[in-house]
Amino acid sequence: MFSKLKRRLVLLYGITSSIILSVIIIGVYIINNRQSQEQNMVLFQKNVEQIVEKFRLEDVINNTWLVRVQEDNRLFVYVEDNGIKLTKYNQMSNLPGSQELIEKIKKLSIEDGINLDRKPLYSTLRKTPVYNVSLSNGKAYYSMAALIPKNAGWLNIMVISCDNQGPGILFKQMFLYVFIDFIGVAALFLISSLYIGKVIKPLEEGQKRQVAFVAAASHELRTPLTVIKAGISSIREDISKSDNFLPHIEEECNRMTRLISDMLLLASSDAKTWSLLKEPVEIDTLLIETYDMFCTCYNNKNYQLTLDLPEEELHVIHGDKERIKQIFTILIDNAMSHTTPGENIALHAYNQKNYVVVEVEDHGHGICDEDKKQVFERFYRGDGSRNDKKHFGLGLSIAKELIELHEGSIFIKDTPGGGATFVLRLPW
Repeated sequence: MFSKLKRRLVLLYGITSSIILSVIIIGVYIINNRQSQEQNMVLFQKNVEQIVEKFRLEDVINNTWLVRVQEDNRLFVYVEDNGIKLTKYNQMSNLPGSQELIEKIKKLSIEDGINLDRKPLYSTLRKTPVYNVSLSNGKAYYSMAALIPKNAGWLNIMVISCDNQGPGILFKQMFLYVFIDFIGVAALFLISSLYIGKVIKPLEEGQKRQVAFVAAASHELRTPLTVIKAGISSIREDISKSDNFLPHIEEECNRMTRLISDMLLLASSDAKTWSLLKEPVEIDTLLIETYDMFCTCYNNKNYQLTLDLPEEELHVIHGDKERIKQIFTILIDNAMSHTTPGENIALHAYNQKNYVVVEVEDHGHGICDEDKKQVFERFYRGDGSRNDKKHFGLGLSIAKELIELHEGSIFIKDTPGGGATFVLRLPW
């Protein structure tokens, strides 16, 4: 189920992100292409103006200078004196399709009211706008022409840029952008797969825990139901034996009530509906009350329960008194279930920076390092309490949930001489 969900999310995230990336790259390509054309046109106009101004002011042009200008700026200059081509300045022989270009430029200039083949009527310099001329082979060029009146007639100059963005250059640029887009899309799909995998992993683990929880709860509920069902069947067969079976039925009903109550508490925690009635709580007073309760209720089981409080008062914390007392009860009851009657169970409390620390110390079987990682999981029970029907493996889970609701923490350490010590820290 989660594999299918992951594939769908990866496709959705990847396709959506890829479309956005492609749109951005296309936009960047269009903007860059437009800016490049504008920059090329501006540079071309400046170069043409420089060349035209040189021809306007000087009667003799240094051919070396003109060749250098053409080579440095990738230009071709075509000059006619009174309609006659000047071979001295002509570099057009190196440009394929030059004659076609010249004819197109002259035709375009006539459309703009400048006849390059006829003496101008006025003694003013006239320049055409920048033309974007395409040849029959598909190549495109910037071009510009000028008509310069002279004392002996006129000069017409045509300047052509061979650095325009023709189809070949555009294709290369487009291929580069497509390649970048492809790499970006592949990276997005890879990142989405890794990211969604990490996002779904807690859900998978949660689903596994939920399945394990349901299976364990079903197992725990089946046992008392089996006893109840068997007892009822026996009573139906012989009602005179009801006094023998009713106590067992009542005991199993009480077990089911406790189990269901614990499960409802954990369900409330999972649903984030477990509310706390916070108030100032005196931990030392609460520990004394809990200690007195256990001494009264368990005095016939020969457990040695001791309470060690510091001379200074414990800090008052802000929490739910009944829930904190429930935590202490769970930890002490858990210690008793792992401790042989007659052994000592000790409660220690002291102040620590920003925390009140309470330790529940037993001298029972102890907890191995591997089990320490699992004791707070739901329905987990160590070997020492596996046969104890009073415990379902939910108590420590509930305690941990309550401690975290109080923004505290709990961990386990070994008791010197054997046993386990649960260390509870509550902020004040």
